[in-house]
Amino acid sequence: MTAKWYLLILLNSLFIIKEANGQYLSVRGFFELDQQLGCNDLTVNINSLVPDVITFQYDGIDSPTNDNPFFTYTEPGSYWINQYNQGPGGDERKDSVLVTVVLPELPQVELQSCNNLELVVKINDNYYDEYEIDYGDGAIITIPKNSPIAPYTYTSNAQRNVVVTGLFTTATNRCGVTSILFDPLATVLPAQIDSLIALSSNSVKLNYNLPSNSVNKLEISLNNNSNFVLFKNLTQNTSADTLTSLPISRTTYCFRIATYDACSNFKSYSNEICSISLNANAQNNVITLDWDSFYWNLSETTNLYRDEGLLLSFNSPTTTHPDSTVICKTTYCYGVEVNYAGGISRSLSVCETAFSNDNPPSIDNISSLTNSDSILWNWQIPPNSAPSFYWVNHVLPDGSVISKEKVSTNTYAEEYNEQPKLIAVQTIDICSNESGLKLTGTSITLSATILQNKDTELKWNNFTGWLDGFQDYYLTIKNLEGVLLDSVSTGGDTFYTFPIAEQNEQTLLFTVWAIPVTDGIEFTRSNVVEVEREPVISLPNSFTPNGDGLNDIFIIGGKFIKSYEMQVFNRWGEVLFQTTNLENGWDGTSKEEKLSVGNYTYWIRIKDLNNNEHIRTGSILILSN
Repeated sequence: MTAKWYLLILLNSLFIIKEANGQYLSVRGFFELDQQLGCNDLTVNINSLVPDVITFQYDGIDSPTNDNPFFTYTEPGSYWINQYNQGPGGDERKDSVLVTVVLPELPQVELQSCNNLELVVKINDNYYDEYEIDYGDGAIITIPKNSPIAPYTYTSNAQRNVVVTGLFTTATNRCGVTSILFDPLATVLPAQIDSLIALSSNSVKLNYNLPSNSVNKLEISLNNNSNFVLFKNLTQNTSADTLTSLPISRTTYCFRIATYDACSNFKSYSNEICSISLNANAQNNVITLDWDSFYWNLSETTNLYRDEGLLLSFNSPTTTHPDSTVICKTTYCYGVEVNYAGGISRSLSVCETAFSNDNPPSIDNISSLTNSDSILWNWQIPPNSAPSFYWVNHVLPDGSVISKEKVSTNTYAEEYNEQPKLIAVQTIDICSNESGLKLTGTSITLSATILQNKDTELKWNNFTGWLDGFQDYYLTIKNLEGVLLDSVSTGGDTFYTFPIAEQNEQTLLFTVWAIPVTDGIEFTRSNVVEVEREPVISLPNSFTPNGDGLNDIFIIGGKFIKSYEMQVFNRWGEVLFQTTNLENGWDGTSKEEKLSVGNYTYWIRIKDLNNNEHIRTGSILILSN
């Protein structure tokens, strides 16, 4: 066999030879097929053109043999069909043909509405040789691929099921089918933009409502320019689109959608909606907001949101607002929403932290309670303030600060060392601003001294600490059980003398109180001074028991005496007289006999009201008897 013959066989294997009767011949012409290229499932029928056919193979020489002259391919692929027959000389002859089976791809179809119940079918692929269009009302056409399709007019607006089927001219089976419901429209209505939402500094999301099966193009204008230009084609029957590479923080973008009549190219427009650029600037006690947008008419309202809650609503075009309802060191996030006709535009959220440079109000009233070992300070919190903490400054009388301590509440305790203390308190707000040192608070230290005449002298330091000053000082006097015996106003004097004559309790508790002028301020109290008196014992040094009624009895007087015992001795130590009754005195006799003039010794034991024992000894002189 010559090289020319091999070349002819190869060419025959690569090209389809189709005769006038529509059958496809094998390479050597021994048989023909009714189909050679189609989609699965593809059934081929063999018509043998020679006698004595023995068998068939439907997938190359390695496939099983089969004596059926037909076969169905269920999977895509390229398959060699082999036919074997017996030649005139008795030898076996093989002839072949290539069959191609492809997937039944769905035709890519777009239905485009027109006014007056018209439809344009647009086929966006050339996968098949031909396409059959069933308009759903009985009208069916078949067109070659890449052919223009004329508009079709329905007789009513009843919904139709438009079916497009892909066909191969090399096969009789029907392949991919695309089915779309279509509503004929007398008039193609414009689109509607529902919202424009800022997603980032350079992207927005548009939510819209497109007429079904319509042709729509998004148009854009910049910085309130009324001239719109094409931005992009919108995919049919979608409801949202994210637009990127738009620096909305620097430029205002306005959008509208042009909806086209696919038959006449007449277009109608949607509502117009614009992006919003919002800025926030923190200043002293205020965050100023300003935004850029475009208002098409005065009826459009603006809503200002803070932390996702509505802060204010404006019924007329407004592009700025100072928010003074802020708290220092608090971060607030804002957003602006403009209600356009038919849709809303929402800005990107911007956040800013508030601050304040204002000094908080000073402390006006400082009080103290002095105990035996501590001083408890407290002060009034200034109205309409919320201090973060306080500085307690320990100061000298000249106002100079020697130390300071940080406290979180309006109370402070320190050790008491029997000396008055001075403090000045500062408030520190959440912005770290400090108040001034307006006044100094002074604790009161009370002291007591027993004078030579047995009276009690009380003294204390002058009190300061209240803005409006104090009314007067009150001295309270209590017994050991804490029962109030008396209270004395000293006015503004810082001293008081308590007479022994008025003292009926051996031990007294003295306290000084400063009384404020202004109601609602806690009083200031000094330390408690306990004054315990020695029992008062009055002893004469002589008497004249001569019966004249004058100084006839040796008897003692006193105060704060609970029990008493007295003995009188002569010079030899003999007991001349004894008694336990304070009211019984010695008449200068012993065993009912008068004693001679001279000195006699006495011994006295006293137990006071506090159960303390006291011993007194001495001599008593009988002047006359």
